Amino acid sequence: MATITRPSEAGADRALRAKLFDFSPMMVRILVAWIVVVAVLSFVTVPWLAPGANGDLTAPLIWFYHALMLPVALLFLILCTRVFVFHSWVKYIVSHSALIALFEGIGFLILGYGTLHHVSSLTAFGFWVIMPATLELTAVTILFVIDLAYSALIPPQGQPMSPQKAEITWVLFFAGVSVITWVVFGLAAAASQVGISWSFWAGAQHESTAALVGNIITSHSHGMLPSFMAAIVLLAAEAFGYSKLAGVRKLVARSGVGVMLGGIGLYSGIYAVSGVGTFVIPAWFPSGPGGVNGIAMDDTMTGLVGLGSLVLAAAMLPELRGSFLRLSGTARRRLNPVRLGVYLTYLMATAAMFLYGYYIEMNETKFGFGATLSASHVIDDQIFTRSHLLFVFCSLPIIAVFLLAAELCGGDLSKVGVTLRQWMARVIIAGMVVTLVGMGLWIFTTPGHRANWAPNTVGEIMFILGQALMLAGAVIELFTPPSPRAEEDIRAEFAQPQVTGGGGQVMGAASGQRSPS
Repeated sequence: MATITRPSEAGADRALRAKLFDFSPMMVRILVAWIVVVAVLSFVTVPWLAPGANGDLTAPLIWFYHALMLPVALLFLILCTRVFVFHSWVKYIVSHSALIALFEGIGFLILGYGTLHHVSSLTAFGFWVIMPATLELTAVTILFVIDLAYSALIPPQGQPMSPQKAEITWVLFFAGVSVITWVVFGLAAAASQVGISWSFWAGAQHESTAALVGNIITSHSHGMLPSFMAAIVLLAAEAFGYSKLAGVRKLVARSGVGVMLGGIGLYSGIYAVSGVGTFVIPAWFPSGPGGVNGIAMDDTMTGLVGLGSLVLAAAMLPELRGSFLRLSGTARRRLNPVRLGVYLTYLMATAAMFLYGYYIEMNETKFGFGATLSASHVIDDQIFTRSHLLFVFCSLPIIAVFLLAAELCGGDLSKVGVTLRQWMARVIIAGMVVTLVGMGLWIFTTPGHRANWAPNTVGEIMFILGQALMLAGAVIELFTPPSPRAEEDIRAEFAQPQVTGGGGQVMGAASGQRSPS
């Protein structure tokens, strides 16, 4: 028998949820606009493809990278609150913390330009801007992860949690714990920049402080992105209907998630031990002089995230047809290019890392790992290092979050809005394909024995063009607002008393509409 939640008990929560609906999409649009502006600005003014640091990101590039990725992370948290079950007050804090993310992004921009142009006053000011913002956002992320677990155990009143949804919620929780681990490592590395010394720990391990901090930074950078990208895949899976799967598709999807979870656990353990200790990560299948060739153990473990993502996506391929089930219960049964773009981010990342990366690792006698200048194709290795950082660990996660924002916050668009969103996805997909192909041509056709990266090759031009297309697609997203009618319908649903049916489903009292979770 259905039970009605009394207004005196749930009125305050409904009011907060209604306010969240007004504010949360607005913050999503502000974050999207900020990220696009910073991306366009940095694309024009920052020498992303200039040689240096053996292909790794230089110091100013690291700060520009964080100016992009920190707001993306907050955008991701807001999208999670629209798919997974959270307490309303946690949603409120997460959505309003987007303002702090913008402030932090400004700090990283200042720090980046100060470092790039050697202006010490800007560099010092940038550090003092980002420090309090980073601490606040770290606290918000910890709160986010804790509420994931709490809501899985004791769902908030009126928000039922099916066993399948609880299952993927717990997997997202473990990915979140991994992310927080690397955040702490990053804070430890940043502390060393402002005068806090870890020499006591380095001395206890009989290594230099510089070596210890270097290991901490390596674990932070190598662990953060696979964990964040795994979390993006889990968000997309639940948004596309993971908890409603049944039969063979359910088993295949669960196996993919299991592979991802295994990879997260394995590489998190390896990076934690190697970061704070002196463990040196070995390589599988060593060959060549001194065993220089071979796939690094941690790369195979992070690769499990990509492999599991592909298995999960394969189980959910039918969900490429149609769009999200709206509160009105309608669904479009046609190919959804936005979802296709999300799935292709998994495929592109896996192809770049498995095909290009593993081949280079198995042939280090020729590629030289970016530092052995006697190797015939050392320049190609440096090009791979820089290009895969920019494509796999920067562009693809940002674009995946953008596409999910278009689906989760797009609403029922007008005919013009639907057309714009389709073109957005098509331009982004074209950009990903062109970038991947150009990356391969640039890496494997650049002549060896060069003192510098070969300029103006076909591959480099294609790589830049592909990145520009992805950025153009993100710009198009700025012009696809939801229709006012859709917002009014959802706001009206929030304002109604909730009815909990005997089977645990929450419905609008008047219309029988589904409550978003």
